Amino acid sequence: MSKTEKEEDEEFRAQLTHLEESVEDHPEDPSLRFNLGLLLWEKGGQFKEFKEKAAEHFVISAKLNPHNAAAFAYLGHYYSRFTADSQRALKCYERAITLNPDDSESGESLCDMLDHSGKETLEQAVCGEASEKSPRAFWAFRRLGYLHLHHRRWSEAVQSLQHAIRGYPTCADLWEALGLAYQRLGMFTAATKSYGRAIELDDTRVFALVESGNIFLMIGSFRKGVEQFQRALEISPQNVSANYGLASGLLGLSKECMNLGAFKWGASLLEDAGKVAEVNGQLAGNVSCIWKLHGDIQLTYAKCFPWTKGDHSAEFDVDTFEASIFSWKQTCHLAAMSAKRSYQRALHLVPWQANLYIDIGITLDLISSMNENYGLDLYPWQLSEKMALGGLSLEGDNYEFWLALGCLSGHNAMKQHALIRGLQLDVSSAVAWSYLGKLYREEDEKKLARQAFDCARSVDPSLALPWAGMAADANAREPTTDEAFESCLRAVQIFPVKI
Repeated sequence: MSKTEKEEDEEFRAQLTHLEESVEDHPEDPSLRFNLGLLLWEKGGQFKEFKEKAAEHFVISAKLNPHNAAAFAYLGHYYSRFTADSQRALKCYERAITLNPDDSESGESLCDMLDHSGKETLEQAVCGEASEKSPRAFWAFRRLGYLHLHHRRWSEAVQSLQHAIRGYPTCADLWEALGLAYQRLGMFTAATKSYGRAIELDDTRVFALVESGNIFLMIGSFRKGVEQFQRALEISPQNVSANYGLASGLLGLSKECMNLGAFKWGASLLEDAGKVAEVNGQLAGNVSCIWKLHGDIQLTYAKCFPWTKGDHSAEFDVDTFEASIFSWKQTCHLAAMSAKRSYQRALHLVPWQANLYIDIGITLDLISSMNENYGLDLYPWQLSEKMALGGLSLEGDNYEFWLALGCLSGHNAMKQHALIRGLQLDVSSAVAWSYLGKLYREEDEKKLARQAFDCARSVDPSLALPWAGMAADANAREPTTDEAFESCLRAVQIFPVKI
């Protein structure tokens, strides 16, 4: 049965009278002084007069017994909360921590005051001293972990946070911070486990969900990444990072599907990714990487959107076939145009980003290839070539840009120059060797083509183009029929190409 307020008041007064009488009889007893102050502090509520009387007894107790950490801790609370005397509060808290480094309340209060006054170096020194004195000063390890994290000292942060978690195993903040430290150190498995633990403790942790999703994308686990971003968006639908991650994950997942031959499924995922990227563009229209991502999605969609018969219930005649082809071409063309606009918008925001010039050049080349006159009326300089040169003017030592120019150029001499220049910058570029071999074969330079294809295969045997080149070059090399067939089959199994 609970006590009434009257009974509690009577009990308080009885205890108070007993302690006051004891103090009168033994005025030099520090424990009696402390107990009297503690009674006034706890039972006096928020009344300042009780806190003042309690503080008087704490002062006397501390003078009589300067090794009583609790007395200094309560004095620190009094000066910081009721008199706003920060200097006295700091001295009392420092004394309390020196005597008892395990006192988390005094330690946190002291560090909060130092942090608010901008004395971060002193805060770190206090935490370091407390952690060295006692392995159970978990508050100090936690503070040190956060400070190391703030200053990007990842290894030190991991050590401090791991120790702090022993004292606070259910603190989601600590697990999330530990996950970030592991992530920055490249320890992705440990990072995902730490983020996962933070999410278990608090399923509204958007940061942990987004960062774990980013890690899954980085290691190629697109499906898991998409799930994490979707969970984050359920909590915060307008989170730009989560929307960006979801669109990126869907793009990566669609490429996986297409590599397996599931083009229709991949196209469906790209449609979803495009919608997410468009929403993100409305949320943060001045962020270039959002428009870059939208362009990547639309460009991939334009390249990989599969042709279908359309209405399976209708009779499939010539007119229906032509209509389906027209619809397919129109869809691809609209996606390519959308990609171009997105890349242009990104370039307008960051005109110094060289890769955007290459992206626009590739998109323009794709749009031109959809024209029936593609390849017939070549101007001295195609716009796609000019865009590639724009990227090279900013990053002339980027071998991928030279490779792009070699693929985009309509002039064989320029193609050869660009591909060779790219190989000078990176001799292990299997793609550059492959396209160089293809160029030589078109120029009927069979020996050079064979050498280029051999180099490509030695660098990356998983590329389809060199194997197809070997099969097509059967007459020049005079291999057996089985060898030619095996090379052709190998190319088709990897990816169908047109030589």
